[in-house]
Amino acid sequence: MRKIIKYLIVFSVILLISFFSFLCNSQIQQLNSETQNLIHGYLLQVEKYEKENNKIEAANYLNKVAYIYLQNGSGIKSIDYFKKSLSINEELGNKNAVITINNNLGFIYSEYGDYHSAHNYFNKSLSLCREQNKKWDIASGIINVSQVLSELKDYEKSNEGLEEALNLGKEINNFQIIKNCYELLYKNYEKLGNSKKSLEYFDLYVSLQKHLQKKELESLETRTKEAEAKAFAKELQLMDTKDTLNEVVRINREMQLKNQLLNKEKALKDLALKEEKARRGVLEARVRARRIVLFTVVSALLLMTLILALIYVQFNQKKKANELLHDQNIEIEKQRDIANIQKQKITDSIQYAQRIQNAILPPRELLDNLLHDYFVLYRPKDIVSGDFYWITQKENILVLTAADCTGHGVPGGFMSMLGVAFLNEIVNKIVINKHISSLQADNILNELRVNIIRSLHQTGRRDEPKDGMDIALCIIDFDENKLQFAGARNPLVLIRNGELIHYKADRMTVSYSHKMNQPFTKHEIKLEINDAIYLFTDGYCDQFGGDEDLKFGSNNLKELLLSISQKPMREQREILISNHEEWKGARNQLDDILVIGFKYAGKRKVLVKEQKYNWEDKNILIAEDTDINYYFLAEVLKSTNARLIRVNNGKEAVEYCQSNNVDLILMDINMPRMNGFEATRSIKEHKNDIPIIVQTAVGFENEEELSLESGADDYISKPIDLKSFMNKLEKFLG
Repeated sequence: MRKIIKYLIVFSVILLISFFSFLCNSQIQQLNSETQNLIHGYLLQVEKYEKENNKIEAANYLNKVAYIYLQNGSGIKSIDYFKKSLSINEELGNKNAVITINNNLGFIYSEYGDYHSAHNYFNKSLSLCREQNKKWDIASGIINVSQVLSELKDYEKSNEGLEEALNLGKEINNFQIIKNCYELLYKNYEKLGNSKKSLEYFDLYVSLQKHLQKKELESLETRTKEAEAKAFAKELQLMDTKDTLNEVVRINREMQLKNQLLNKEKALKDLALKEEKARRGVLEARVRARRIVLFTVVSALLLMTLILALIYVQFNQKKKANELLHDQNIEIEKQRDIANIQKQKITDSIQYAQRIQNAILPPRELLDNLLHDYFVLYRPKDIVSGDFYWITQKENILVLTAADCTGHGVPGGFMSMLGVAFLNEIVNKIVINKHISSLQADNILNELRVNIIRSLHQTGRRDEPKDGMDIALCIIDFDENKLQFAGARNPLVLIRNGELIHYKADRMTVSYSHKMNQPFTKHEIKLEINDAIYLFTDGYCDQFGGDEDLKFGSNNLKELLLSISQKPMREQREILISNHEEWKGARNQLDDILVIGFKYAGKRKVLVKEQKYNWEDKNILIAEDTDINYYFLAEVLKSTNARLIRVNNGKEAVEYCQSNNVDLILMDINMPRMNGFEATRSIKEHKNDIPIIVQTAVGFENEEELSLESGADDYISKPIDLKSFMNKLEKFLG
């Protein structure tokens, strides 16, 4: 297609060139032989003067040739000779000639519609006029340029020039220049749609035109009177000779009689012609009237037919469009219903994720038991949060974290569950394998980073997700009144006796990075009673707001914490919430928000809540291929002290049960290698006494019946109700 367009453009250009060549040749052929001979003679003179190096005369004869072509309607041909003359005059420095020739070329190009070339030559002429500072020439040049700009539809620029020319015309009192400016201005403003300005300049133009016409008539009347006076003087000379006068009178009378006869004869002929023309006009008028009536009737019939046809076509189109619209509305309603179902499923899944996340966060009773005066400001941006806090106690040592996972919403929520599971695993492993005194804040973050990298299979490739978390972790030893702190981008703030101390975190995240081999820094702090300690993520600081729509910033947060540090912690929380809402205004919350604050009260007696379930002698096998689901179950069952064993598919579950003692199996249905139904049948064939509870989130039709038919003892559908879930387990484990 592009080649065809290219060929068409080339063909059009060739055709245009051929047309102009034909036009020039035809114009040259129209010149009579006398004119052609004159041109030939002038061109010989040009050759002669060029040989003699008489450039002035050569340019003069080139101008003559150009003017002959121009006067005989061959403007295109005259351009060549004007340009040759222009080149010579520019070389000679003859500015007046250069001005004239540039104007001539501008007028010729304007006549042929090449306004860009015309604009170029008029501008050259105007520049020279400005150098000579001749106001009349400058004004005329500006009018020429403005006329071309108007043709190019650049009316604003044209008007700017005309205003300048108008001022010059008024300066030199040249009414013709003023009139030309008024005329162009009213036409330009009319094209710009400015009726008020156009009418204003039109009135000025008409008024000045009448004034000039009046002056011209007065001049003509003066010249007529002068001519009559001269005629009267000659008549007086004739009266000096009486005979001559009588002879003149006789001759005049004879001439008058002849003229009267001729006029009468002519009048009779004219009258006859008028009568004949009138009769013919009446006949022609009648014929035209009949034709008009016939044409009107036929046109009306055709128009009515066309209108009826259009109405019919539009009716059919509208009918088809309505049918199509009806079908589309039905389809839209179907898609809307499907979308609503999908939306509800997604919402249910997100709410289930929220329930899972809430289940793994420390309950309020635990915080009340472990901390004296504290608050937790926890405000997810979405239903599920990427921020989480975690707390655990090992004898007289408390471990507390505030973490910000990559992203927010469901993805951030999944990362937070991984973080909680890994922190439980790391702390418990250290306490079991070593001693409680081996708990070191920096080592916990180092180990957490290793687990995150391994779990997410991070290798440092550019195309892999950069998931991880920023975290502030502190370990409080109530016996020694000491606090250890290690942070990944999240700091710790301590306020003591009205002074704020900021403990910086390391500028690296808990994930794969170029600093992954660098250990985290441990800060050791000696605590005093009533020290106010704050951990927070970046959500509060990064909120945009205020009059200038800026981030709140960590400095503002620290100043705010210092100003309210003497108030009770619960009141501090309310102030932080109020300040955030005021700063945010009508804007949306930008990120998840987490701020934890507590006052150190020294060693206190920790109330141990009575444990409802104690299954420390029980082995629970969890067959689950999805990490997040396993971590949820592990977190829920953590307080029961049961031994949890995980397998990733049905085949591994069957193999484990064949050689190990299992008290209960939590069996997922959809797993690789062997699904839950097949695994349940296989296990029941060999060990029918092992209770199996099937649990799934897919929700197939008759899923519960299929589960029980395969040999399962019970069935749980997700989202799991924790109370119902624990009751089912208690039924089998006691």
